[in-house]
Amino acid sequence: MRKTGLNLLVALCYISLQDIVLIKAENIMLRKPSKMNGIDNAASFANDGNIQSQAAINFDYVNPSWQGDLQGWYTINNIYVTSAIYNGNEAYLGSAYVGVSADDSMDCPDVEIFVCGQCPASVGQGETFTFNCSHPRPVRFVKVWRHLTGYLAVGEVEVEGTPTTQRGTKYQKMMNTKVQTPMTSLTVASANECGYHCHVFQPCLSFSYNPTAAPNCLLTSNPEDAAAAAGWTKYTIEKCSSNITCLLTDQFN
Repeated sequence: MRKTGLNLLVALCYISLQDIVLIKAENIMLRKPSKMNGIDNAASFANDGNIQSQAAINFDYVNPSWQGDLQGWYTINNIYVTSAIYNGNEAYLGSAYVGVSADDSMDCPDVEIFVCGQCPASVGQGETFTFNCSHPRPVRFVKVWRHLTGYLAVGEVEVEGTPTTQRGTKYQKMMNTKVQTPMTSLTVASANECGYHCHVFQPCLSFSYNPTAAPNCLLTSNPEDAAAAAGWTKYTIEKCSSNITCLLTDQFN
């Protein structure tokens, strides 16, 4: 039977909607800094985009955990956690929790972690678990951990989210240092204005200012990106909320 024009339009729209559903959002955790507690295989294997690798703690450790730094504040939509695919290590994702936080849970005291969900007790090879994780406040860190003394193995962690701003910021100051490879370069009237642009331009965790340079304001999402440079001052956002103030003014003198 021949399709009418209306039926054909409906069919085309259905195909288009199917295509939209199948498109996966950008993985904002890909190749971002990550770490594990204790002696471990490289944490970066869990967010390198390669399911053939894994990050693992292969000895008894209290609350073994993996943490990734998104290098900016985000509203999180979904987190995908995939188990290991070899050596039987998939079992070491069993009952693991997945959560997010604004602070570095391994370096900062009394960190509040928002739990997005928990993996099942029994996990198969290469299984992917999806966690919808809409936290009411901006977050920067994603964590996978187990509440036990034992092992942890993570095949891959992928994160979907939208850049946003953090209300309160405080900066650590370093003289005669500049951002080496800025993601954005601007010309501004003051360090305070440069700090404001870092605050609203996401993701931005560090910036450098030099009153006599042009451009004189360099923004980056990588706090470790630095080089010695006379006349420049580098400011890096504090990663522990206990040290954060809501005032931008007077931090850049």
